[in-house]
Amino acid sequence: MTAQELKKSHPDVFFVKTKKFIDRPNYYLIKESYIPEDDSPLPTVEQLNENTRLYPLSITSYPGVLKRMTAMEAGAWAVTKCRQQKWELTLDNFQCCLANLEMDF
Repeated sequence: MTAQELKKSHPDVFFVKTKKFIDRPNYYLIKESYIPEDDSPLPTVEQLNENTRLYPLSITSYPGVLKRMTAMEAGAWAVTKCRQQKWELTLDNFQCCLANLEMDF
């Protein structure tokens, strides 16, 4: 799955690059640490709804991954891996997949 396919199939899912690790997604903590990318915009507070999912990906946790791809590309890769393994689509599982990819780099 590509980042474009992820956006199309899940328009309320946002993987965003952050300066530091954030263990529990919180809009204001993410906004404070957010690193802008062309394909990974941070939604405004007004755009948030009960279906919105923000997944912060820290450059300190995945430096190799996030040097090679955007947060949305990394997120799309993690979603694909979780689906292949028949895992639930959760932040913990995405982090597990990305940690394994980071070790490969």
